[in-house]
Amino acid sequence: MPEFKVLKGGLVSPVTDKYRFQDAVCTDTRLMGVLGLRVHWKDFTDPLDPEDIYHFYYYDIEEIGLDYLQISKVRDEEELALLTKRNFGGLGAGYWPLSEDESRYLICSFAEETKRKHQPLPENIADIGFILRNPVAFTEEQKRRLDLKLCTMISTDYGTVNYYLMRLFGKDSKGAALLAAPDADPADLEDVSLPSHATFLKNKIEEFKDESGTSYLCESLVESSDSHWIVVSEVTLSNGKVKSCRRRSAFRISSAEASMKTARREYITVYEIIADMDSFDSCFDDFTAGATRTGHETGEMFMCFKPDNSHVEKQEFALSDDIETLYYVTDYGQLISAANSVPDIQKSEILISRSPLADKVYPTGRYNFDCGVLYDFAISGFTDFEEYLDAIAGRR
Repeated sequence: MPEFKVLKGGLVSPVTDKYRFQDAVCTDTRLMGVLGLRVHWKDFTDPLDPEDIYHFYYYDIEEIGLDYLQISKVRDEEELALLTKRNFGGLGAGYWPLSEDESRYLICSFAEETKRKHQPLPENIADIGFILRNPVAFTEEQKRRLDLKLCTMISTDYGTVNYYLMRLFGKDSKGAALLAAPDADPADLEDVSLPSHATFLKNKIEEFKDESGTSYLCESLVESSDSHWIVVSEVTLSNGKVKSCRRRSAFRISSAEASMKTARREYITVYEIIADMDSFDSCFDDFTAGATRTGHETGEMFMCFKPDNSHVEKQEFALSDDIETLYYVTDYGQLISAANSVPDIQKSEILISRSPLADKVYPTGRYNFDCGVLYDFAISGFTDFEEYLDAIAGRR
């Protein structure tokens, strides 16, 4: 009779003592379709001199998945605040503390969802192997409670309607479900979105009240991969949650029509950079911490955002309303700031005048236009803003 040896079953993934969880915070931007997660670990590679390690995760719920992972050693609170602003300053977010289990669950779900979307993981993903090898299992109710924890507080019915439609057009049905009334009949919650993912550019809401309650008629401008659409829908609420939603109509419009609907006045201030560029760049890097940066042929664009997402609470929502100021630094020594309102451009001028930039730039002109001009200048190939204005005015 053969001898049998009993082997211990199960996959063993030893948890190293090298990293010990300290704390974590996550942005309350679940309904905007993005999340920023910061996790603090102690690295005990050298037990006599442990180091503070911070992970910064930027996660796009709708399309990209885990967009980037930054791992940094941090010396003090000032450096931590600057890194947090640079990574998440554009989200208009508040922050919620998370437990270790909640943090580990989110990180593992970020990686899994990115793979499911067939998107590449960050190159340094191996550096968080100690997390991914030991996933935390959550029940569906735990997942829902965590999702709700990461949603900003909505103060108006307009906000509920705008966020709900934003989630639908972003193909984020789980996000939309967070705003549905508990007793809503699924048959009354029509998916008004397009067949493919679309960006929610603008929404105009009309409110109607009768004996049965309040309903909201919405005219939404959305952009899909190859076209712009106007989608008209009707949404009703019950106690601040969506009770029903149905589409009234949907039709394509041209890019020119969409541009007209999204056109805004633009106020511009032009500065000459009078310091050497290395000194200016170092100072401007701190000034625009948290801005989104985009390179162009003749310079770099910096998009600075407002400190919160209160624009989503408006009866007339526009995605671009979260932008406070645009800055364009040319390779030829000009700084150009632009905003869509007088208060915002005045705020920009005051911030510059009270910052270390004040003795590095000199204002040379102020302009206002019926529509956006700065972006067109950035892609025009011109190196001087005044020369560009002369050209488009037909004077040269």
